[in-house]
Amino acid sequence: MKRSILVQIGSSDELAFEEFREEVQLAEKLGLDSVWCFPTAGASGDFRESAPLIWLSALASQTEKIRLGWGLADMLAPASPPIRIAEQAAALDIASKGRLDLSCLPETELVDAPDEPWDEGIRMLVDMWDQPAFSWTSNRFTVMPVDILPKPLQRPHPPLSLAGWNVAHAMSAGRAGMAFLDLSGGDNETLLLHREAYIEARSNTDPETLVSTGTVGIAVEFGLLGQDRERLEEWEELGFDEVIVRTRPAEGGHQEAEERIRYLAAGNSQVH
Repeated sequence: MKRSILVQIGSSDELAFEEFREEVQLAEKLGLDSVWCFPTAGASGDFRESAPLIWLSALASQTEKIRLGWGLADMLAPASPPIRIAEQAAALDIASKGRLDLSCLPETELVDAPDEPWDEGIRMLVDMWDQPAFSWTSNRFTVMPVDILPKPLQRPHPPLSLAGWNVAHAMSAGRAGMAFLDLSGGDNETLLLHREAYIEARSNTDPETLVSTGTVGIAVEFGLLGQDRERLEEWEELGFDEVIVRTRPAEGGHQEAEERIRYLAAGNSQVH
């Protein structure tokens, strides 16, 4: 089971880049797999963007192995063709030497209408990265042939997941052929319910629509207690592919963030 960290950008926590860099470099040194950079959700459920891409771009040159996860808002459903996102993500993938992961964040109910599907932006991204000349015609958009550059280093494209917190989100991820990142923070029964819904939906998906590996990650909170280590072992035994622990914001700031990283890494077979 992969072990990763998550940082929420846009809260009242003042995140100095130097501290952030040290935390991510510590996570890399201790063998953790990824750092996810997500915007913070506002009271109305919208996401305060707060430029995660800029933070991750700076980290690309400060790290070597740890994967960089970008939490994308404003993609479901797309308000405009995601050409800038395709360019920016590809550039970050190149800068990080192929270490980019993408997770899309739903801000509204995911309505799977035949004429305006919620995952249209995802399909457009995949085509932009795959085709030498991209064009698109739908009820929402008409895009004349254009070459989207650069192309990502990872082929056919960086891993794509849907973040969510209920059964409907899990099923939407499965039907869209994406990985699923569970942000519900639920108990084991809830997490397993979501995973089972995802697996069932994915099993009925047309192979032509699959765009990413079928993995399920869970984002969790824990408080550096012995029982949390037992929970990590439980999640691994239950077959989750990745556990992601939020390290920022934290009341104890930089020191607490590093403590959470060390605690998460303890017992990890990749630690060196």
